[in-house]
Parts: sequence; structure tokens; C-alpha cells
Amino acid sequence: MKLSVIILTYNVEDEIIPAIKSSQFADEIIAVDTGSTDGTLDICRKNGVKIVHTTTDSFSKWRNDGAKVAKGEWLLYLDSDERIPVKLAKEILATIQSPQHSAYTISRYEVFLGKHLNHWGDPRVLRFMKRSALKRWEGKLHEQPKIDGTIGDLRQQMVHLSHKNIDEKLPNTLLWSKTEAKMLYDAGHPPMVGWRFIRIMFTEFWNRAVRQRLWRDGTEGWIEIIYQMFSKFVTYERLWEMQRKPSLKETYDNIDKQILNEWSDKKL
Repeated sequence: MKLSVIILTYNVEDEIIPAIKSSQFADEIIAVDTGSTDGTLDICRKNGVKIVHTTTDSFSKWRNDGAKVAKGEWLLYLDSDERIPVKLAKEILATIQSPQHSAYTISRYEVFLGKHLNHWGDPRVLRFMKRSALKRWEGKLHEQPKIDGTIGDLRQQMVHLSHKNIDEKLPNTLLWSKTEAKMLYDAGHPPMVGWRFIRIMFTEFWNRAVRQRLWRDGTEGWIEIIYQMFSKFVTYERLWEMQRKPSLKETYDNIDKQILNEWSDKKL
């Protein structure tokens, strides 16, 4: 078996079929599922996809779990909102026949709110590798693989259909901001105070608006600039909550206790 495609899934019945269909040039497709409760798993079964059930909130564990059951000599990792165009599939198959490296990065054609952002840059991801060259994935969030060997670049792009609407985007931001804040807290981040919020958000604005020039992509570009600033704020506000002494829960519990003590001591 030459190629295994590994797709991460969680309640993605609305977008998983194109991910599966554009991966059918592979010898096997594996869905690493983190607890779907919708029709995702039924769709996978109907399309002959091997299902691996996994737990925790670690991206690296999910990707490692997929590698453990894969039978292909090569691994291609895909998210459920990513697609493999025909040109990329042909390049992947040609590379397998005559590889020059142990792993390859793939550029992503980003579609944000229905529009490709020309000033997003070239967000390459290391997703295509020999199974024998993969030591392990590392990192709970923003995970990266450890590769034994050289790394090259594929020319063709995969399509990333991200940020389809605010209802889809916001829950993920709120969810993963907790993990990111906990990582910052465990790393001993300095106490969050007012000026640090301003600096962090201004830095994000500078990177997105000035350095990347996302504003040149029109309304969608400005939305992405503002949203990334908001995302940073949520992460660091959660960090502030974790650092706060007493905690917010303790503070509100104490207020309730004081009021109830007043009622126990006095009568109207």
C-alpha cells in the first residue's frame, strides 16, 4: 500500500464528503474522529473510510493515532475543510514514484468568507511524509511533525475552505482559546495587565494590516484583521482569568456569602 490519507474529524457531516472524494486517489482513507455525534461517522462508513476513535484535546495525539493504524508507505494529512485538486494529486503520486526527500510541505490556497485573500501569504504546512521518516507529532496546539530526513516543497496547492461563516468560526475560537491560554499559563506567562492587552492586539493589527497588508483584500481582509485581534484578546483574557487571585468564582461566591450572611443576621 503506497499512500494513506488521514483526515481529522469532529461533527463535520456538512463538509466531509468533498474531503473524502478528493482523497480517493489514495490506497486508504482514515478518519481520526474525536467524538462526532452527527452523521460524520455514517458518511465515513458508507464511503469505505477506516475510522479511528481518539480522545483528549491534543492535535499531535490525533495525528499520531492516525499514523499508528496507517498501512501506507506515505502519509498525507488532511483536515475536513481541505481539498486535494487533481493537479496536486498527480504531483503527490509522481513524488511517491521518485521521491527526493523524506517529507514535503504543501502550500494552501486559502478561501476566507468565500474569497481568496491574496495577501495572506504562503501558509505552507508539513503534511506529506514517509511513514518510516515520521518520528512523531509534537505540540498540543499548532502541532508539528518530527521528521528523520530532508524536507522538500510540493509545487501544487491544496484548497483550504476556512471561515465559512461567523457561526462556524466563533465556537472554534472560544474552544481553542482555552487550550492556548492554559499553555501560556503553564509556561509562566507574565501577569496580564491593561497595557499588555493593548500591546498584544496592536502587534496583531501590525502583523495583519501593515506587514501582510490584508486591508488590500477589501472587506474580507478587514474582517480577518479584526477577527484575529479579537481571537488574541479572547486567549489573553482567559489567561488573565487563570492568573487572577482570588479567582472570579471565588470573588462571586464571596459576594453571595456576604449578602446571605446579612440576611441570616437581620430581618426586615
